Amino acid sequence: MKNHNDAKTDNLKPLRVLIVEDSADDALLLVRELIKSGYRPEYRRVETASEMKKALGEAAWDIVLCDYKLPQFSGISAIELLQETNQDIPIIVISGTIGEETAVECMKAGAHDYFMKGRLSRLGPAIAREIKEAQNRKNQKAAEKALRESEEKYREMIDFLPMAVFEIDAAGRLITFNAFSLELFGYRPDDYEESMNALQFFAPGEDAKFKTHMQKILQGVPVAGQEFLFLRKDGSTFPGLVYASAVVKEKNAVGVRGAIIDITERKQSFEKVRKALNATVRAMAATVETRDPYTAGHQYRVSHLAQAIAEEMRLDEERAEGIRIAGLIHDIGKIAVPAEILTKPGKLTPLEYNLVKIHPQAGYDILKDIEFPWPIAEVVLQHHERLDGSGYPQNLQGENIILEARILAVADVMEAISSHRPYRPAWGTKAA
Repeated sequence: MKNHNDAKTDNLKPLRVLIVEDSADDALLLVRELIKSGYRPEYRRVETASEMKKALGEAAWDIVLCDYKLPQFSGISAIELLQETNQDIPIIVISGTIGEETAVECMKAGAHDYFMKGRLSRLGPAIAREIKEAQNRKNQKAAEKALRESEEKYREMIDFLPMAVFEIDAAGRLITFNAFSLELFGYRPDDYEESMNALQFFAPGEDAKFKTHMQKILQGVPVAGQEFLFLRKDGSTFPGLVYASAVVKEKNAVGVRGAIIDITERKQSFEKVRKALNATVRAMAATVETRDPYTAGHQYRVSHLAQAIAEEMRLDEERAEGIRIAGLIHDIGKIAVPAEILTKPGKLTPLEYNLVKIHPQAGYDILKDIEFPWPIAEVVLQHHERLDGSGYPQNLQGENIILEARILAVADVMEAISSHRPYRPAWGTKAA
């Protein structure tokens, strides 16, 4: 490679030029023109296809200047050879005589420009333009490659997740999904159709809830842990939690992106725990009733009555369940009361009554360290409080008594008055 580097060219822009030219004089003419245009060329002159191919493989070039007609080669062949290497190097055809048809032929073949050897004044600006465009193409390809790699990495990441990841448009049409989605819903990759709507993956009866939450998400309210019942391809269903937010483009919500977590095993485990909890609570309730046979079944009846009141008040299902559990063991503290007082058939003395009144506190002390998902210990402690402050053990008033305890108090009194006791007959529900 020849390098024109002297005092006159020190401040010029470096340029690596491959010159395909059989005339050394014409090559020097091109070099002088490049220097006049502000370049310091490092160049190699070749005149055959094999020489050009070798030069392209041995060095990196900014530009290729190619004579149109060579003894053993042609400009068209040079263009084709450059294309075969898949190198994005601008190639400009230079010719002593070139007609319009020849110029068009060169441009169609892939030349970036063409010049007459006697008219090279615009060669420098043309090279600057082509190098800039080549760099722009290079930057664009790098950006496209980075985007592809990023998308592939994102796809690999979401496919790795043990949950269904999805994106739907504002109309609910399915746009994209990960591999786990297919497994979860029982589909194959070739089952996908562009007309698929998210609604077909929800169990019957979930339509209204889906549409409501879809509208909220598009209005900017994300969903975090909303439970739905989903429908598989084979018709079976499973419970899942949805986490989703809006896809925003140019400040407008255009769709929804989110994830679905299958909670079948979690629900089954929870149900096992719930059954174990119920069995434990029933055992605790039975313990009290063995010491107080006159009130056998009282806690069970209070429990169901309190739950019915909660449901009538439209409390949520989970809160009503907590009230039912509290009702089953609300008298657990009677374990601390002497059995002879619990079973006494006559009226209690003030001292005996005061001993009975310790059972809410005793029950609280038994339950306070058990981590129920409801405030069971507090309900047991407060179930003998009264709105006017006349209750015990804390003389709480009004809304200082938690709602669950107020409900249980009503059910407790209702059941006690309407049921038989050894010291009096049942007064009945009307009197209660």
